[in-house]
Amino acid sequence: MSILIFELAGDMALWRNVYDSMGSYSCLGPAPGNLAGICGAALGFASPRSTAAKAPDAKLLKQLDKKGLPWPVSPELLAWEEENDFHVACRWIGGIPVRAPWNVNGCKEIGKLENLRIQQQVIHNPAYEVAVRLPEPAAGKLAEALRQPAFPLALGASFCRAIVRKVRIAGELPESADWAFHVNGIPLGEAVPFSRHIVNANECFERIESDGYWIYPTPENPGIRQETPFVRGWVRKAEAVS
Repeated sequence: MSILIFELAGDMALWRNVYDSMGSYSCLGPAPGNLAGICGAALGFASPRSTAAKAPDAKLLKQLDKKGLPWPVSPELLAWEEENDFHVACRWIGGIPVRAPWNVNGCKEIGKLENLRIQQQVIHNPAYEVAVRLPEPAAGKLAEALRQPAFPLALGASFCRAIVRKVRIAGELPESADWAFHVNGIPLGEAVPFSRHIVNANECFERIESDGYWIYPTPENPGIRQETPFVRGWVRKAEAVS
């Protein structure tokens, strides 16, 4: 296995909390599923409903919609995650976190022409170091893709463009207590739901599983040294019973 390390940065980030119905207050950092999505965008894996999708299966999309899966993840990305046993680690390297208000226009209800002004709290000047553990051929392809992404990369929302820098393949992960760590139960500190893609979503009709929280250490809330900060970025679930 190879370890691919790179930095993610930008002007702002909006990592939505899946437990928050409004999704207006950004978590500090991405969940494993968010990082898988960034890798998929760089590699050119398009969601079936995106404008970049080639010849989407309309019949399958209609079936998934009826089963409660209107926005499926790219099948190519899900297969890539499982085939390469995608593992990821991430840490915040942006100093003292700062959130800033960001006003956007929204709507009260789909289908009604009533505007709603929404104030979102975004992360100001975010910066992260990401490590991905993959087989050597896949790590090399991902490194090339991150240097020249197939699609624009974003930090949680399309208006939060990402900058990728310092892409490199390393022999080992830098030892640090700053890597995000997984906990169950009530989180303390800067937490993001531990959300991962379900690779057999077409069978269980769930797109994401959120199991506990990923805690991001900061200068104000230091972390713990772990035997390994890598977590599996995907999950396979039992098929849904009809």
